[in-house]
Amino acid sequence: MHHSTSNKLATLLQLNKALIPALLCSSALTLTTACSSPQSAVTAATETSASALTEQAFFEQRTALIIKHSHHDGTFAALQGLVNPQDPESAEYWRWRIDQYLYGQYPEYQPIYDAYTAGKSFREIYALPEENLGPKKKLPSKLPALPAGHFSDNLQGNPHTGWHDFSNNKVYIVYQGKLTDPYIASYDLTTQQWDGPYKAAESTLSKGDRKIDSHGRPVIEQDSLGHFHIIYGGHGGEREDGLNPMSFDTPHAGGRMLHVVSEKPNDISSFKQVNDITPFASYTASHKMANGDIYLFTRAGTHKSPWVYYKMKSGNKTFEPPVEITWPTPQIGDPITVDTHYIKPEKVSDTEIAISYLWHACNFKEIHNKQNYGRLNAYYMKLDTTDDTFYNANNEKLTLPITIAASNQMTLAYDSEKHGETSFSTTPLVLENGQAAVAYQVRAPGIREWRMTSFADGKWTHSQPLPGTENRTLTDSTGKPVANMINLELVGGNSSSNQAMVLYKTSKGDAVFASASRANANSQDWRIVEDHLSVAKARMEMSPVRNETGDTVAVILNVRKGAAQRLYLWQDGKFQPKG
Repeated sequence: MHHSTSNKLATLLQLNKALIPALLCSSALTLTTACSSPQSAVTAATETSASALTEQAFFEQRTALIIKHSHHDGTFAALQGLVNPQDPESAEYWRWRIDQYLYGQYPEYQPIYDAYTAGKSFREIYALPEENLGPKKKLPSKLPALPAGHFSDNLQGNPHTGWHDFSNNKVYIVYQGKLTDPYIASYDLTTQQWDGPYKAAESTLSKGDRKIDSHGRPVIEQDSLGHFHIIYGGHGGEREDGLNPMSFDTPHAGGRMLHVVSEKPNDISSFKQVNDITPFASYTASHKMANGDIYLFTRAGTHKSPWVYYKMKSGNKTFEPPVEITWPTPQIGDPITVDTHYIKPEKVSDTEIAISYLWHACNFKEIHNKQNYGRLNAYYMKLDTTDDTFYNANNEKLTLPITIAASNQMTLAYDSEKHGETSFSTTPLVLENGQAAVAYQVRAPGIREWRMTSFADGKWTHSQPLPGTENRTLTDSTGKPVANMINLELVGGNSSSNQAMVLYKTSKGDAVFASASRANANSQDWRIVEDHLSVAKARMEMSPVRNETGDTVAVILNVRKGAAQRLYLWQDGKFQPKG
């Protein structure tokens, strides 16, 4: 225990011992283990200082709220049951977790807590040790060699191709660079000239001894005034940010979500911070609609948090207050387990954003199932941005925020739990005939593959092949079948394109980036035309860059081998290295 907080903790424990008996006698939650009467607490308080009276008033109101809600909410008792009575640190930790649950689930507690904690640091409120988010893994003195042609410095963390925006024949690329700070570069497809990369801002994610955290990857959008917006760095916020008003989950990963905007239109060299989004957020996705409105989707905290969207109207440079899309719910029979979601939004027309999502069973113990990570089912809904209304595939209006109960009733597209499978991730699709569909990644013993469920005639049909993949084959330049094709992206803007960029692995395990063509028009038989990059014992990912009409005009490639990781841009039949 910290000596600077020992006197404060003793006072809190004395107050708890005086206040708890009422909870015990009412069969409601208790936060201490003593028995007396509420009146004894009031009597004892008259003999203490004015500051202690303030503490007592706070704990009296806190206790009253917990009693009030414990009659219908078993989560308080379940969380208190996790306290180790022999460990003062455990008691403090779960007091913090209970405070956050009360703060996020029942907003009437927020002004009470805020008044009591105003001006106090985290460690003045809770006698807890410093957060341990390390150690950082040291890079080897010599990195594995990667082919020339990249435009980024060496990247750390999980492989990613960044996020990009395309405007006026330029591609603007943001990515998580050194120590997870956001970097930005632009490439002019006409002049084939680079600008940047520039370090756009500072992240709090992985500084000091903290391990490299890949959750804070930046996104970029250019507003209707020409300013660039980068949102980055979030994995739950920092303890010093206080309690999260939009969640009942505490920050346990670290990293503030931050928003910076370019100081000048059409200029990526300098950015300034804008304080209009929650610092507690994790994950980002953004889409700019035809009218210039920008929608930013994010999870408003760590695992047991709602998903929200922020809207920036055309002509503005700041986001409006967030709109809750989903809301997590503790299971009635097991309140330690919380039913929540992971969502994936995609712009599917000038005015519509389709959203697929899955059910994530999380828990307050922060114990994660490493086999399926508690990810199940596939769901579908859509946002009509003309009036910001959500609908399901049957065009029935949805009421926000969506809970798991409402999801199972209104938006369920595939019941993977029923079929003994895991839907590890999802992506919304719109088929050529206009049907709604969801791609989902199946993970089961011996299986890891993408499938599709599509909506027609009022029902969903699952376990279908993804569009363009049925009976698809790939042969190398000698005509030998390629058994392990990772990804194929069509070059051009429609499904009948005869050219593609391909990632595959050889029989020796080498990762290869190549161009391919159809053996015959409209067939699903593809043949490698040329291998452009082949790296042994490496991993590759690619992302197509599409222009305003949807044509693929470039490809961003990530190549990772051991601790070496670089970004490449493929355009005009070759890699375009930075200067």
